[in-house]
Amino acid sequence: MPNAARGLAVAATASRPLYFGSCGFAEEVVPQVSRTPDADVPVGSAKILIVDDNQPTAHALAKVLESANYLTAVTLRGNDAIEYARANPCAAAVVDIHLPDINGLVVSQKLRETFGPDTPIIVLSGDTSMEVINALPHVGATYFFSKPLNVPELLERLKTWKVKSKK
Repeated sequence: MPNAARGLAVAATASRPLYFGSCGFAEEVVPQVSRTPDADVPVGSAKILIVDDNQPTAHALAKVLESANYLTAVTLRGNDAIEYARANPCAAAVVDIHLPDINGLVVSQKLRETFGPDTPIIVLSGDTSMEVINALPHVGATYFFSKPLNVPELLERLKTWKVKSKK
């Protein structure tokens, strides 16, 4: 039953849909924010914030996004992600639910408060329980990917939302 949520679209609010697909993140990596030197980045370019406590997973996702010409910022803890987002523009966020310091759903809610209604917040987790699925609209999530991440679908979603790449 948990996998039944894959591929479904569900209304998060009357004005904004919440989508489900198949597709974690946040420790002290914020100083390494991007692998792309800022000198090569247009002024004001926003990054995709990756929040996952599994460092290899977070960095692998950053590499995938960077190879698709997106700028990234990686944090391994939820509170670091919230601080980063308050101080820096973000084009989108990819947030794992199970983080060591704060639940990723709480992180998503804080990011939504910071970003406003238009910035995509993608929640990912291996936890596809109905409790998690039902909480997503209430925390401002735009899309949910179950793990393992479906990278082509994530890249397609980012294009659909017109998240700007560094091209």
